[in-house]
Amino acid sequence: MNQTGLFTSLSLILLPALYAETHYRFKYFFSYLKKSEPEIIADIPHRLEPGKDLPVLLIVKDADSYPVRIIRISVLDEKREIFSDETVLDVSESQKEFFFSVPAERLTCGLRQISVAVSYQCGRHRRTCVSDNHRGTSHAPFPVYISENPLPRIGRCFYGEPHSHTSNTSDQVEFGASLRTNLNMAKALGLDFFAATDHSYDLDDYPDNYLRNDPEIQKWISFRDEAAALNRGEKDFVIIPGEEVSVRNSENRNVHCLVYNHPDFIPGSGDGAEKWFHWNSEYSLHDTLGSLSPGASAFAAHPFEKPPLLQRIFINRGAWTMDDCKNEHLRGLQIINGGTDIALHDEIARWARLLLQGYRLTGLAGNDAHGNFARFRQISFPFFTMREHYYHLFGRWRTGVYLEDGDAFSLTSLLKAMNTGNCFMTNGPAIHFSAGTDSVSLRSRIASSPEFGLITHVRIIEGIIGSDHESVIQEKRYEPAAGSDDWSLPVTDTKQAVYYRSEVSTEKNRMAFSNPIWFNQA
Repeated sequence: MNQTGLFTSLSLILLPALYAETHYRFKYFFSYLKKSEPEIIADIPHRLEPGKDLPVLLIVKDADSYPVRIIRISVLDEKREIFSDETVLDVSESQKEFFFSVPAERLTCGLRQISVAVSYQCGRHRRTCVSDNHRGTSHAPFPVYISENPLPRIGRCFYGEPHSHTSNTSDQVEFGASLRTNLNMAKALGLDFFAATDHSYDLDDYPDNYLRNDPEIQKWISFRDEAAALNRGEKDFVIIPGEEVSVRNSENRNVHCLVYNHPDFIPGSGDGAEKWFHWNSEYSLHDTLGSLSPGASAFAAHPFEKPPLLQRIFINRGAWTMDDCKNEHLRGLQIINGGTDIALHDEIARWARLLLQGYRLTGLAGNDAHGNFARFRQISFPFFTMREHYYHLFGRWRTGVYLEDGDAFSLTSLLKAMNTGNCFMTNGPAIHFSAGTDSVSLRSRIASSPEFGLITHVRIIEGIIGSDHESVIQEKRYEPAAGSDDWSLPVTDTKQAVYYRSEVSTEKNRMAFSNPIWFNQA
């Protein structure tokens, strides 16, 4: 086995993946996952806005090596067929995407179990797969919530996914969905924007050869051009062009930074598992943040997640330190990363420690979605097992952004609101937490829907700058639970340097977190 093969084995274990590339294996090694047919992957959004058709994505990968004929696509709600298409599709390309739509009138509202069955012929063999044709996956239906209510909004609220990946990553172990597919899925989910933030160590590869770096960075240039073209064609949707840059932190370890709307490519290859003993990224965090253009913004990507031991050893990956987070050019932190409730409480607590020291760091919620819309699928143990779960789904956690009156919905206005903290984090209810017009009171407006459950309580939290903990100054419980509310709270002492923020919970354990409102701090 050569060095490339050895290092790829590490990358299979160390790095998160998009859809699983199952054809790669080491020379002379057995792979249980490899089949003499292309990967066939179906996917749908995990929720659907009212009145929307249900988009069905079909990706056929590696058909240039294993030509295939798609004979029939059928979509079932439980055992009831709600859509079928018998258009014959002959595929012989390295990757091809197909989109089908199930008309809204055929859908039943509520939590549904939707199956996508694909009949295909590869060589002399005719087969049918459900969800995908992988060995080792469940082939179970996708749980999809078809909502009767739109995402709850207050005022000029716009929802988005600030951390996601696309087909600009494609290598020995993974591949993703196109930029346009992410756009279509986002609109079906009820989102208004998303940030395309592929890894810096993927964006500098040749488009047709992921093993070689391209000095002309054609992939990066093509991505920027495509994002701009899609934005010109969309009146009510924005793609934020970005990059997840690998940089060296204060401990000389690789951490990830979300850079939005910077016009130039920023190299960062230290933890890309592309070269042996090449573990240091090209630039430090300090140098990267200090060189951004005036229209660009930078947020820490999942800063409080600790990398596994093997990642620390083999690709020098680390976590953001508190000092890293205090850089004056950093606009905020992607605090929530589509994970568990246990991780969530720890992430909020670490953010609060920085707020209490007076650092005005906007909190964002995203999912680091690597091409996962309804189910996460990934190689687990190389060449033998797969794993599935329902974390890190595109748009599951959202950032809600509020635009000022008079600001048109645009890339510029979205980044302005995110930079200044005029936004909130949620996986369900909406919250608009603001200072009153008299500047000595707080106003809390909240809203939910049957999909996410009625509101059970709201907390108003005070943080006095320089103290070591926050305090809940008011907790309002709703018995019976409420769908919305609008109330004010006076600020009793505005002489201290202090901030206030708010948290909302629902009966279905859905949550929303406001960003802080600051008083008497320069």
